[in-house]
Amino acid sequence: MLVKGKYCRLNLKTKFKFIFIKLSFYLFFLSSANATLQEKLIKNLEQTRTLSFNFVQKIEEKKEVGNCYIKYPLLMRCDYKDLKGKSLISNGKTVAIIKKKYKKIYYYPIKVTPLITILEKNKILNLMKNNKPLKINENTIEYKIIQKNSNILKIFFDLNSFNLKGWETKDSYSNKVSFIISNLKINNQIVDDFFKIPKEDDL
Repeated sequence: MLVKGKYCRLNLKTKFKFIFIKLSFYLFFLSSANATLQEKLIKNLEQTRTLSFNFVQKIEEKKEVGNCYIKYPLLMRCDYKDLKGKSLISNGKTVAIIKKKYKKIYYYPIKVTPLITILEKNKILNLMKNNKPLKINENTIEYKIIQKNSNILKIFFDLNSFNLKGWETKDSYSNKVSFIISNLKINNQIVDDFFKIPKEDDL
């Protein structure tokens, strides 16, 4: 009986040792895979100068669509397909919401909007270099950043192409805002004047 008990204890130790070694290898390869993934994401973003794409924007149950153009750093123009002739333009300092139908423009300092992170490539690169992804699934790599106003911004990248896929945040009224990218084109030439904010008199 003593021999059998001793054999069982040794067998149990062997099993635990095997499980520990297997787990160690798994964690090592997982860490290595994440590091490679991180390097590819960083390299891809470093080489990206401009983005052109279609989008779907959802604010709670409200859905809007259109096309968008980004030129790093801090330049953006989105034209919405709606009856108001709505556009959003960032000239690097100011974000303007333009409604041509009403000949109105609403101005916001870019530093108080989530776009200060989305459009400042170095902020995203620093996020990638200093943080692990919040989540990785079969299609998407997700990062999270807490902005100065304590708002949480989630940024999504495609797992296969490593390109920007969209983002999710909350607006000033605490409504969930998601921005989903499709038909993405990279590094098309876009002149800076394309991001010039018009005057209301010119609408």
